[in-house]
Amino acid sequence: MFSKTYTFNRLGMLSNVIEVEVDIKKGLPKILFTGLLSQEVKEARERLRPAITNSGLDFPMSRITINLAPAETIKSGTHFDLAMAIAVLKANGTITETFKKTAYFGELNLGGEIKWIRGILPMVIEALNEGFEHIFVPQENYNELKFLKEYKIIPVRTINDLIDKIHYPELVTESSDMNFLFNKLTLNYNDIMGQEEMINAFKIAASGHHHMLLIGPPGSGKTMAASRLPGIMPDLTEEEILEINKIFSIFSLTTNKEWIISRTFRTPHNSSSTRALIGGGIKILPGEVSLAHKGILFLDEFLEFRIDALQSLRTIIEKKEVHISLRNGFAVYPADFLLVAAANPCPCGYYNTKGGICSCSLIDIKRYKRKLKNPLLDRIDLQVKVERVNYKKLINGLHNKSSEEIKKEVLNARNIQIERFKNEKFKLNSEIPSEKLSYYCNLQKETNDYLENIMESNLLTARACHKIIRISRTIADLKNHNDIETEDIAECIKYRIYDIE
Repeated sequence: MFSKTYTFNRLGMLSNVIEVEVDIKKGLPKILFTGLLSQEVKEARERLRPAITNSGLDFPMSRITINLAPAETIKSGTHFDLAMAIAVLKANGTITETFKKTAYFGELNLGGEIKWIRGILPMVIEALNEGFEHIFVPQENYNELKFLKEYKIIPVRTINDLIDKIHYPELVTESSDMNFLFNKLTLNYNDIMGQEEMINAFKIAASGHHHMLLIGPPGSGKTMAASRLPGIMPDLTEEEILEINKIFSIFSLTTNKEWIISRTFRTPHNSSSTRALIGGGIKILPGEVSLAHKGILFLDEFLEFRIDALQSLRTIIEKKEVHISLRNGFAVYPADFLLVAAANPCPCGYYNTKGGICSCSLIDIKRYKRKLKNPLLDRIDLQVKVERVNYKKLINGLHNKSSEEIKKEVLNARNIQIERFKNEKFKLNSEIPSEKLSYYCNLQKETNDYLENIMESNLLTARACHKIIRISRTIADLKNHNDIETEDIAECIKYRIYDIE
């Protein structure tokens, strides 16, 4: 007796269809697996028999061969359990499947319940793209899939529940429980007193997607301001929402009951390893750079991070994706984030700050700042010096603009860029390639002479000069200037403190 069911395998964000074939022959009772399987897939042989028998169903006492094709693709995860169990029951004659092109996902426990699985969202989306008409998923995973609003996705709790829905299609109805949670942002820039220059730098960063480094003493509001950055970024598109939730579906360790519809703000600790930042491990899970996709990666105490962890960010910032290749497999995860780094000017935090008394030796300061003199700093556009807030501004100063007001300015600048680059593959000022800078960033003679004087007097590199032009283009967009003006260059220089030291 032979039968076949379908499920999907996942490698990183990529999914492919898997045919689960079951052949039952006379012989000593035994379950044989083929198809390049990981350990957790092989362990299904210990779950299948009790799950089926404890559901009140007959398990064939015969020689059972289960093949997962294609055999050359490594399969990992526990979500194959349900497809294997249904294939066995079909081969045994217990189930007569009438649905066309059906996919099954779920882990079985010994009592026949269908349990939550990791990373179901990218597999279900691929199943929908492949034209599967019925997709059975664990009830515990259904909250991850509600946003798709697909009647083809059918939640089930047990094997018996699934069999009932196969034999009696009228039981397959859309779930009435459609109330699921969304994360909301409540932080606002009008909570911050003073620090107008720093907040303006955040507006520039959000408008042109410019990576940013903040240097200032402890308590100057660097973290407070950075945490409000997602609130002034453009809203996510539906495509971006799906992509972000795919990543979190793979990463999640427990049942996920909340969809992410706003930009994430990730703050890994400075003791984080390279693997924690980039991703990897036995399951090849996404790291912080991917969890911050389309959001903010905030590295507080930037200079306390391991140097190898920081250097690993260099190519990721440019390629906007991370390739993980390990002994147990490979994966490619997107990593298009806005980097915001914050650091003290010295170990004690008060070197070269107004009203601060530094207790560090020059050797300590040089050793501390050594990490700034590396290629990673070249990838950071905005370098902003932050001063402490004085008492008058803190108590009696005016509130800053609200996040809603700043967001309007950011969206206006973004719309200008969308129109400007409508015929290009890139969409933001920070992405303008060097060969197209002169076309999209027009400089009048006076402005060009001003920039030349700055470059030659400070011995700037070509990369630094290009970054100044890109940032100035964003500043000009915020001011609705058609061409980059001298005042735009002058404002940009305030946010390039290491170019004019």
